[in-house]
Amino acid sequence: MTRPIVIFGVGQIAEVFHYYVTEEGGRRVAAFTVDGKYLNEGSHLGVPVVDFETVEKRFPPADFDMLIAVSFRDVNRARQRKCDEASAKGYTLSSHVSPKAAVWSGFRPQPNTFIMENNVIQPYVTIGRNVVLWSGNHIGHHSDISDNCFIASHVVVSGNVRVGQNTFIGVNATLRDNIVIGKFNVIGAAALILADTADEAVYLGQTSTLAHLPSSRLRRI
Repeated sequence: MTRPIVIFGVGQIAEVFHYYVTEEGGRRVAAFTVDGKYLNEGSHLGVPVVDFETVEKRFPPADFDMLIAVSFRDVNRARQRKCDEASAKGYTLSSHVSPKAAVWSGFRPQPNTFIMENNVIQPYVTIGRNVVLWSGNHIGHHSDISDNCFIASHVVVSGNVRVGQNTFIGVNATLRDNIVIGKFNVIGAAALILADTADEAVYLGQTSTLAHLPSSRLRRI
């Protein structure tokens, strides 16, 4: 029998995770939890909010799983730390793979990995622990996404690419085939990566040019 879930976080990501695990996964969310200093409300989305410091007293790890719904803040270190803390308390970290994702038959989700709709996970792809794939990405064959990564929407990871741990990849970025992305990279929206990258590299996204006339003066659109 599938156990109910406690979600860490009460922000927008936590609300989105709550929607997916209940609507797509059929799971019951028993509570939200946050660090005590951020506990400002007693309930959220109809379930209790409790402090993380004592969550195991009310929702023991023997009976409840946990899902860490934290953003890519601090190059995913914040989410990684909370995963480690939840595991240290004895919680099993849940995962979710949307039934609307195209996933190869040999894929096995790791703890706290969250894959939304319209992701394409091609054959022989491996994805590590605590990875978030927002909607609509393409992960090419034989690629490896290491632990603690966050991939935003409509990213193309071509075949046989290794993405180093804790990397963030922004919307519409493209990674060519047969390259290695270093650890703790930040790859901005619409960036094009054609070669290996160093650890902690930052690639800025592509910004459109502002035209020097207002829209009211356009002859046609």
